Amino acid sequence: MKENSVEDFDSLFVKKYKGLKIFVIIVSALLLIFISVYTILSVGAVRDRMKLAQTQVEETDSVSPSLIDLMKEKAWVESRIKMASGDSIGLSIDLEKQILQLELKGVVVMATKIRDYSASGFFKRMDGNVYFSMFGTPLTIQKFESSIEKNPFKVVIAPKNEAEAEAATVKKDSIRDENVFWTVKFDREFELNIQGIDSISESESKYKLGKGFEFKRDLKNIYSSFKQIIKFRKPVYTPEILISIPENEAKAILRALPRNASVTIRI
Repeated sequence: MKENSVEDFDSLFVKKYKGLKIFVIIVSALLLIFISVYTILSVGAVRDRMKLAQTQVEETDSVSPSLIDLMKEKAWVESRIKMASGDSIGLSIDLEKQILQLELKGVVVMATKIRDYSASGFFKRMDGNVYFSMFGTPLTIQKFESSIEKNPFKVVIAPKNEAEAEAATVKKDSIRDENVFWTVKFDREFELNIQGIDSISESESKYKLGKGFEFKRDLKNIYSSFKQIIKFRKPVYTPEILISIPENEAKAILRALPRNASVTIRI
């Protein structure tokens, strides 16, 4: 009897092991298929975005790669001149010199040093004509999203009499631990992300995953892409630039910029 029970137990263990092995193989195969489909569709989305940019400059003569730096300089100068002709505050971003500035009619109102930045590979693959088409004139902000209020205000009701004034308690201002992050969407279908950082550790963690606004934003983008992929459709590809600057300055610039401000960028 003992021998039979041992044999039954061993056979049951072998069956469970084989079942687990088959389950792992199936899950791994499905995961591999999903990753392959995601990669193919994502690469296709990037290529479609580049083709769209190139169709806008089809009729212009091709530019020698050796002249790309001159094209960038020309785009930078012409765009700033056009932005200076307006009556509103604009934003100029020079990623080569790592400087971000608020400008009004060509006069620098505020300047800050960029501590860290990254840009989508889309911008690195541009030829001279596409680059000039994208950055040769000021970009226009179409939408703001931020982790803090853009224009905060506080309503204070004055006391009606001396008794209310004496009864009122005076509260000291406290420094809140805010996660400062904001995104603007441009008229040329890409995004600029500004993050406030005050330490090296914050700079190393570019998106501070799990902390409020940017975590929800990334989760929303992943969910949107996933919905398109399971339908075997190409996800929407939006190139982006991420810039890290001191937190107080990130907050000040957000609140100083008009809703439809002009922005000039050099990459």
